[in-house]
Amino acid sequence: MGAVQPSFADVSDLEMVRGTRRALSLVGGKWSVEILYLLANGTRRYSEVLYEVGEISKKTLTQTLRALERDGLVVRRAYAEVPPRVEYSLSPLGWSLTGPLMALYEWSAEHLGEPAPLPRLQLVAAS
Repeated sequence: MGAVQPSFADVSDLEMVRGTRRALSLVGGKWSVEILYLLANGTRRYSEVLYEVGEISKKTLTQTLRALERDGLVVRRAYAEVPPRVEYSLSPLGWSLTGPLMALYEWSAEHLGEPAPLPRLQLVAAS
């Protein structure tokens, strides 16, 4: 049985601010949103993420993927092969974040003028 969620009336403004800041810190890294959108389209190998995300260094990509994995948003799978194969995909927690990310995009498109074109990525339903 899951934890009971408090109603907004039961939560102080400070608790709401802190909770919102915690959530935003998960995706606040420069490349986090791009990587999450990319992985929402399916599992990718490290080299695919590097190529498809764009202007990112290997060091920054590695740090960002590790942070997303540490925060429980991304799952890393390493295969004992030669050469080694490592794949990344969204965790269930990462999948649960795709809805709020799309809501933020829709809000920005509506309220912040002409948005920059989205990458060629589209969200697909979790399998």
